[in-house]
Amino acid sequence: MKKFGIVLLALLFVMGKCKKETPKDNVQASFKVKTLAGTVVSNNQEFTFTTTDASANLVLLIQNTSSDPIKLKTKLVDVTGTDGSEMEFCFGNCYMGMTPNTAYPQNTDFTVDGNSTTPPDQVHYYNHYSGTCSYTIKIYQVDDDGDQVGDALTFKYIKQ
Repeated sequence: MKKFGIVLLALLFVMGKCKKETPKDNVQASFKVKTLAGTVVSNNQEFTFTTTDASANLVLLIQNTSSDPIKLKTKLVDVTGTDGSEMEFCFGNCYMGMTPNTAYPQNTDFTVDGNSTTPPDQVHYYNHYSGTCSYTIKIYQVDDDGDQVGDALTFKYIKQ
């Protein structure tokens, strides 16, 4: 009986030291972001504009690389030279103004069907502020609880 107790304690100790893996630990983000021309956007890529006319409208396409639907969010990570209130953008829903560190779309998710790409009217960013400014924006995948899974894509929209 004494040996059984020692073995049981040792087993419980080992089990307690093992990290319990959650499903998020093994989930990879399942999307690519492309420009309207079809070029894949790389992490930390910068898009620079010198005007506020229609040519400064950054249209992005999001390609779901999995066969299952995915949920996405976007967030203004950092802004300089302005407060974000003059950034018009669509991410499933359309908004005028981005509040720093607020996830969009609010109170819902932007779902992209499996093996599909968003149409050009679904995702765009367009600054109306005439001065010099910079927006650091991220796009990321979320699970059913709204938690980020996998790596986010971060890019900069710069108005000179």
